Amino acid sequence: MLSRDSYKSVIVGSPSRRLGQLYSHIYPYSRMQSTYTLQKLKKTSSFTETLAPDPEIPNVDIAKNPDTPQSLFHSARILKSGAFTWLLPEKRKEYKYLTASHPALADLGLDPERETKSDYFRMIVGGQKVETDPFPYSQAYAGYQFGTFAGQLGDGRVVNLFEVTNPNTGKVYELQLKGAGKTPFSRFADGKAVLRSSIREFVVSESLNAIGIPSTRALAITALPKTYAQRGTTEGCAIVCRMAPSWIRVGTFDLYRYRNDRQGLIALADYAIDHVFHGEKNLCKNFKSILGKSEILQQLGTLSKYDKLYLEIVCRNAEAVSYWQAYGFLNGVLNTDNTSILGLAMDFGPFSFMDYFEPSYTPNTDDVNERYSFRSMPSAIWFNMVKLAEDLVELLGAGPELLKDPFFQEKGLKQEWIKSVGMRTNKMVQAAADIFESYYMNFYMTLLCKRLGISMKSRDQDGILLLLFETLQKSKLDYNGFFVLLQKQPLCKTNDSEISNISAKFIPDNFEEDQTSGYTKSMVKGIIERFLIAFKKRLVEEDITDSERLRRAEKYNPLFIPKNWILNEVIDFTQKNNYDSSYLDKLMKMCCNTYEPEKWGDELGALEQHWLDDNKKEKQMLQCSCSS
Repeated sequence: MLSRDSYKSVIVGSPSRRLGQLYSHIYPYSRMQSTYTLQKLKKTSSFTETLAPDPEIPNVDIAKNPDTPQSLFHSARILKSGAFTWLLPEKRKEYKYLTASHPALADLGLDPERETKSDYFRMIVGGQKVETDPFPYSQAYAGYQFGTFAGQLGDGRVVNLFEVTNPNTGKVYELQLKGAGKTPFSRFADGKAVLRSSIREFVVSESLNAIGIPSTRALAITALPKTYAQRGTTEGCAIVCRMAPSWIRVGTFDLYRYRNDRQGLIALADYAIDHVFHGEKNLCKNFKSILGKSEILQQLGTLSKYDKLYLEIVCRNAEAVSYWQAYGFLNGVLNTDNTSILGLAMDFGPFSFMDYFEPSYTPNTDDVNERYSFRSMPSAIWFNMVKLAEDLVELLGAGPELLKDPFFQEKGLKQEWIKSVGMRTNKMVQAAADIFESYYMNFYMTLLCKRLGISMKSRDQDGILLLLFETLQKSKLDYNGFFVLLQKQPLCKTNDSEISNISAKFIPDNFEEDQTSGYTKSMVKGIIERFLIAFKKRLVEEDITDSERLRRAEKYNPLFIPKNWILNEVIDFTQKNNYDSSYLDKLMKMCCNTYEPEKWGDELGALEQHWLDDNKKEKQMLQCSCSS
């Protein structure tokens, strides 16, 4: 176990930016003197400006008209066509702003210290005040849930507000409210989100981002003291203001295939290319090396913009799974309706960080077949990529030349084209399968090697990494904590007796033996010793010093992970103490500065140490349901 002060002395030097989305936008925000405010930022809505609306509410004027039947807005129904429906959040009796994410505010180009004091900001992120230009809306989509098509789904409790652009970076984020009330897509649900699940989503969104895992974001959380929902028991509700560059999912494409709406599908694909990925020129530019190795793609010749769109989404999601497994994160549900085309982790329900390495672990009590377990995540995401190919079958099968044909553009396939289109689509999916597997495995192994502080070699997969997996699974030691401890140990010039002493440091103070199964301290110590000896040999091959290994590894090994038992304590405290956000604020400091413990603050030091302690066995590998 590392003490509070030990954690705060782990880092040598300052963390560097890496791999695109990282913890580069963290404290100290108090020194940031942005002149922009959320109120002043220009607000847009490219989704509603580009795609067709619900035909029952074809324009904003009808949405604003008090004579328009309210049942169109807040009662479940099937949209005949259209990508969205305009509507406002449902009003609540009382709102209580809890807290906001300083990193998320900074990524919008706003001053967190000033913005969080703004009445306008607090009212907007809680749904108490609503801008109507652009007018809010809820998105329609469909999806395969646990492998079975579920028909129309959509934003059943989400209202999208507007897009804003960071004036400094040019990055666009769309803000939305989760828990904002019933929509036409609520089906049998109540449109509410309970405080318990809202705190969980708020924390994990920002934790993943701070670690460096691509994720949707959480801007703020607001309690609704007089709003309740029935989830087994009666629970209080809340609203989370979320943000992302785009909220389009694979399930958005599923919807148009379900409707047999090819023109709507083409419009959606074009929107994704032009607005989400900022033009065909940007598609696959980060994946040229992996795509260039595909013999099947070479046989296909020139790729169309829709080919590139599909391959971009495939590569991003292969990368996403690599991140999740490298850090032991499980979403718990990976349906097509919560698989982002940007490869972002999203829609957090029964998620968890794995306490110890167990490939069969699933955090979802409803996942009885382990469809979304740790070992099954790559195949679950690939299933979703296949469904996306089925949605895009005409566009992928047509190829660049047929896409130019006027008949195809207007009406679709002629009978004589069907065979060649099917063959081309099959080849594209075969190529994508090879690319997904190769890229996922290479990126995953590379991340693990970075966590070890070494450069990946081809033999590492069946060498040191295989031994790493065996060691972690048999020892049942804290998964992420193992990497943090390992990076600190002097191994390069140690002898065997010193390695024996080092291996003892990995045994937690509260280790619980099980004599029946043979799970004892001596057994675990022996397993660790075997790994350390092999790892030392690997370091000799690397010709690296311990200090250089630490310098490399510390950038990839978070010092704090919000485990389920910690989240449960924060939820319990907040609920029992009249929405006191002190535990939540402390947790956010630790999560958002996971590589910089000196920024965790001096308040609640005993609580901080409690969260850093090796948790007891009964707190490990917890599960929860989809109820939220």
